[in-house]
This record gives sequence, structure tokens and C-alpha cells, in this order.
Amino acid sequence: MLKILFISLYVLSLSVSINNSSYAESSISEKDIVDIFKKSMKYWKINYDTLDKNKSGAACIPWENLNKEFVNKEIFIALGYGFSLFDINIGKKAALEGCERMRRANKIEDTCDCEMILYNDEILIEIKK
Repeated sequence: MLKILFISLYVLSLSVSINNSSYAESSISEKDIVDIFKKSMKYWKINYDTLDKNKSGAACIPWENLNKEFVNKEIFIALGYGFSLFDINIGKKAALEGCERMRRANKIEDTCDCEMILYNDEILIEIKK
């Protein structure tokens, strides 16, 4: 009887560990979003990393469709950025306004939200659960 109990506990703990690792493989990190943002900027022939200091970046993030497949294959449709800006507040304003303009122009207001991604190399995005 004790042997059956141990086997049952082992199987249960194994299944929990498998479920947790599959969640980790499918969950999106802030770094993933930064990578998509930079890939999206490069699509428009802009390298965020080489922009002048005091740079900022925002993107319209489709939270409902964001998964590991999106990270590997997709780009953000609406972006905003700025560089050579006075401070973080002006950086946020410039990036978010650019993102919102592109969001309206592409008629994707219902599919994504413009969010700050970066200011210089500081990650500002927070994952929505």
C-alpha cells in the first residue's frame, strides 16, 4: 500500500513539473517583447540600438495573440520611437504618440494597446497576465 502511495505521489509531482515547464515554454517575457520591438523596427530599416541617446520606443501589443509563435514569426504593426530627447517623460510622449498615429492609420485600435517598451536600454514594458 505504501509503495502505491509513493508511486502516486511521484506521478503527481512529475505531472505538475511537466505542466510548469510547458507554461514556462509558452509564457512571454519582457525580453521577448523587446526582441519583437527591435525586430519590428528593423523591418522599417531602423536599428533602435544605434539611435542617439535618450531614445524611447513603444509598440501596439496584441495581448490576446501574444505567444511564443508570435515572438518567433511576427512583428508589431504599430510602433513609435524617439531619440535625442530631453528626458523620459518627453520620450514616452513621443513614442506613444507615434504608436497611436500608426495604430489609427492601420485601423487596429481594437486589436492592440500602445505600450512603452524601452527608454534607452531600460525595459519599461510590464507583462499583462
